[in-house]
Amino acid sequence: MQLENFERLEEKITKAIKIIDKLKQENQQISSSYSGLSSQISQFEEKTKNLSRENERLRKELTAKEGDFKQKKEKIRRQLEKLLQKLTFVENFD
Repeated sequence: MQLENFERLEEKITKAIKIIDKLKQENQQISSSYSGLSSQISQFEEKTKNLSRENERLRKELTAKEGDFKQKKEKIRRQLEKLLQKLTFVENFD
């Protein structure tokens, strides 16, 4: 009877060891996956920062170009007004 108890105990210990080994392997896989994902997150964060900086640079560039465009548009408008005044003067002169 005691021998049977030892054999059952030995079986349970063997099963427990197998379960522990399996859990260790799974833990290792999860740790590896976590490390990989953590690395990817860091890369995505860096890319996001770079894209944000690029976005800000482009926004400033666009603002500057809009300002240039408005200045050129105003200059053209003034030139057209002067030409129209000259044309009006010539028409009135006839």
